[in-house]
Amino acid sequence: MRGAPPAHPRGSARAVTRRLAAGGLLIAVVFAVFQVLGYHSNTLPPADNDVYRYTVQAHSATGAGPDEAVRRAAADWCRSRSGNDTASRRVEGAVDAKPDPKVYSGCMDWLTRHDGTTERYKEIFYARPGYPFLASLVAPLTGVWAALWVVSLAFTLAGGALVIVLIRLAGGGVGAAWIGEILFFALPTGGLGVQRLTDGPAVTITLAALTGAVLLACRRSLLPGLVTLCAALALGCFVRYSSFTFLCAVLLAASLVCLGRRGSRHAGTVALAVASLAGLVGITVGARLMGWPEAASTMQDTFTDHFKQPDVADPVHQLVRLNAALWSYLPWHSQTAAFLPVALCGLSLAALWRVDATVAVLATAAALTGLLSVIAHPVYGQYARLVLPIWLLPVLGLPFLTPRKRPAQERTSHDDRAGPAAQPVVRT
Repeated sequence: MRGAPPAHPRGSARAVTRRLAAGGLLIAVVFAVFQVLGYHSNTLPPADNDVYRYTVQAHSATGAGPDEAVRRAAADWCRSRSGNDTASRRVEGAVDAKPDPKVYSGCMDWLTRHDGTTERYKEIFYARPGYPFLASLVAPLTGVWAALWVVSLAFTLAGGALVIVLIRLAGGGVGAAWIGEILFFALPTGGLGVQRLTDGPAVTITLAALTGAVLLACRRSLLPGLVTLCAALALGCFVRYSSFTFLCAVLLAASLVCLGRRGSRHAGTVALAVASLAGLVGITVGARLMGWPEAASTMQDTFTDHFKQPDVADPVHQLVRLNAALWSYLPWHSQTAAFLPVALCGLSLAALWRVDATVAVLATAAALTGLLSVIAHPVYGQYARLVLPIWLLPVLGLPFLTPRKRPAQERTSHDDRAGPAAQPVVRT
């Protein structure tokens, strides 16, 4: 009796792809439903003043005049603040607490009459037009306040899909890809990614750029890799150009490291180095031509209470001093204990290096943009969201710590090469 013919490789690949997509979609739907259920939790995100500034810009992008955009954004933000106040009192024991009208009215009065935000501070957000513009496209369906959240959620869901792609490119199986997607949603990349801030979109665009870099450096596909990388850097420039200046710099450094390794010297790695250098120069020159604030301006923002005080004489010296103060405290604080991310990043780097050293180098480079952002803006209250890209290394590396089964075809060929000694002995 002849055995069944082997499955067609192409049909088997399609089945794996369908199973991978179905599982990934299910995980994404569960995460999205969880976020929808928590939409009215009335919690204000970190950096709530940044949220207000993006809300003003989104209203302006819908066509509202300057004064009207401020009034509408103030109403959105103050409603959230009032809801947060009520929720805070309820969870502290006053379960029958009612909204306090004074919270809303006082907030509106401050924002519309006494807001001391300087024009120099607003210019920092004028240099990030991409996120509020995308929200303005969704706003006719949902309103601006909800649109900002919808855009962040959409980017975060796209980030989960890109994690699956990257893990598969690194040689991970279906289960490893699903684990990576779950980690992306469960770690801070998911929770902070859906806030009304640019952090979630920036992390997802970083994953897109990393996908292009892997396609180039691992000889997967030259033109698609180059297009993906350049498109991601171009989009990232309009979402938060400072982060993607760092990304271009670290990808350039990573490509040089790869070129120093014998197995990675090829046209794709050279293309990655050239594209990264071009991106670094292009974003820097483009930002200057558009009049966007430079590094010196953002440092002055840190040391002058958003430009309400006179500029400091030596911002670089002040930055060094502030970093020394921050890093002598932050790693041991209970909410920012450094051991967990450092340990997870170490395990992840080891796991990725064992599978594909080139992917390990590139993923580490992308993760380092989080650390560079904190060093450039060493403020304790902003640490959690600025360091967000550091979690990409555990997301991509930890799935490779799980045991991997050899495909049946690989096991069969190994047994054939080993000969009779490798065959099981059947006792009668």
